[in-house]
Amino acid sequence: MKLGKKTILLGTLLLLCSFSLGMVQTTQAKNPLNCTIDYTFVGHLGIVDAEGRLLAWIGTVSGVINGEINWWMNILDKKCPQVTHFAGDLWEILDFETGEPLLRGDEHGTTTIRHGKNSVWRSNGIVTEAYGDLAIWLGRNVHMSGHFEWIVPGFPGSGSGIMRIN
Repeated sequence: MKLGKKTILLGTLLLLCSFSLGMVQTTQAKNPLNCTIDYTFVGHLGIVDAEGRLLAWIGTVSGVINGEINWWMNILDKKCPQVTHFAGDLWEILDFETGEPLLRGDEHGTTTIRHGKNSVWRSNGIVTEAYGDLAIWLGRNVHMSGHFEWIVPGFPGSGSGIMRIN
């Protein structure tokens, strides 16, 4: 079978286009996705998911992604010592307008409690669900950290931090 010049040219162009698109996605995924997060404590509302995790914090994400973020916590240390460990937690970022999920993941980490002062937290996890243009982040490592103020001793208020996906 003999191929015409137009067929070879069209095939070459299609191959180059698909290679270029693959390079763009790979290049985008090589740079970390960085966002700032602002959040407020809502654990006192007692909202629990099907796995028994408490909706502890809600907030906003801004930067590369803009949306609402929710943290569903599974607290391991119930006594509230100075350093609290958490694991098996779920975070999710939802589209502001539609409420549809953009990203979801799990996390584990620690909170250093300093009553009367800013308290700090750090977590690590994995993106377990990613949709649309964000699908390239599926399976990636997530690092979050931040601080929060106390309204009164034993009752956190609000804070801010960062989210980075590698």
